[in-house]
Formats: sequence, C-alpha cells, structure tokens
Amino acid sequence: MWTRGSESFKGLLISPKIVCIKMIQLSYKFDQNSSSLELAGMPDVSNGDSNQTIGILSSWSLKIIGSPILEGEKEHLDELMQVILKYSRSYISGIRTKLVSKKNIVTIFPSGSNHKLILKSSKKDVNPLEIILDDSELSDLTRCFDLLRFDPRFSIKWDFNLELPFSKRYIINNSRKTTNKFNIFYSLAIFIICTSIFLFIPINNKNELREIDQRSFNPQQNKN
Repeated sequence: MWTRGSESFKGLLISPKIVCIKMIQLSYKFDQNSSSLELAGMPDVSNGDSNQTIGILSSWSLKIIGSPILEGEKEHLDELMQVILKYSRSYISGIRTKLVSKKNIVTIFPSGSNHKLILKSSKKDVNPLEIILDDSELSDLTRCFDLLRFDPRFSIKWDFNLELPFSKRYIINNSRKTTNKFNIFYSLAIFIICTSIFLFIPINNKNELREIDQRSFNPQQNKN
C-alpha cells in the first residue's frame, strides 16, 4: 500500500514524500489426522497487533480427507465453526440432533453411526456439498476449530458464542427425544426379528389331526 502525505517539524513544512508500507502476510496451519485448516492474513495495525498476530483474515482453506478443499469468506468459517462445535458438544452430552447455521448454509445431522455435513454454496446453480464424517473425523475437525479459537496468534473476533453451558433441562429434553427415536426403531426391529423367527418354526398340524380322528372313531377311549 502506498500513501502520500506531508509532515511538519518545528513550523517548517517538509515536502510531500511517498512512503512504502510493507504489508506482513502471515499463514498458520492446524493439522489433525483427517483435517487440515490453514488461515492467512495480516496484523491489524489499528488494533495494536504484533507482527506475528493475524487480526485481519484474508483467506482460509479446510482439507478433509476424501472431500474437496473448502474455501470461503470469514462469515462462512464463522457458520461452519458454530455448527460443528455446538454439534460436537451436543453429541458428547448424548444428544443426537440436527443443527443448522444462522444463514442456513451449514447443516449437520446424524446419519446412522456417522454424521452428514451439508454445505450450501452462495453461488447460484451449485449443488450442495455433502460430506460424511465418522466419529474420529468429527473429532479431528472439532479439534482444529478449538485450536484456532484459543490460539493467541489470532486477534479475530469470531461471530458466535459457545461459552454458555447447556442447561440440565435442555440436555434432559433432547436426550429424551433421542431415546424415544431409538426406542421406536429398536421396537420395530425386535418385532420384525421375532415375526421372522416364528415363520420358521415347524407346526405339527398333521399329527394333531390324526390323534383327534383316532379318538373320535374309538368309542371305548371316549368313555374312559
């Protein structure tokens, strides 16, 4: 960036001069087994950031094994972090539920024993991206975001608040919903299994009919 200006010293006017300010570009990376989050930016001079601190985010990229590289604006990263971190907290608390970001661009919900992450593009005519995460991949992604949040090399204000713990009522109510869903599923599965077993049990209808016929035609046995 180039700036032009004039300076005065002891009442004397110094001629205007061109000053070259070298912008410091920084890049930090957070690596886990299945996820890699990289952010680039520069210090926010107006905020008094040091030369090693990113206060202005210029770009970010997220690599998840088996998925395309994710990039976007800061608001996209805000939404993704908010949903993933809250979903992980809910999952650890025994709550399996669907979560959607504020602007409806990030969605995650349980999918069998895995988790389905859906990302909507801000561009038109672009189909949503679906990513299936297992427990270890979800843990790696959550770890990357946690490391970013508490890293002192960043002075960026993220647009979400996760510090408030879940209330007991919230945990109990949502746990009951999850339990009820699984109870219905397990009851249906047990019913189908039991019905299938009964279908394969042999029935001796012919032997019973023969015994009844013999008794009906033997009057002495009927008297006894």
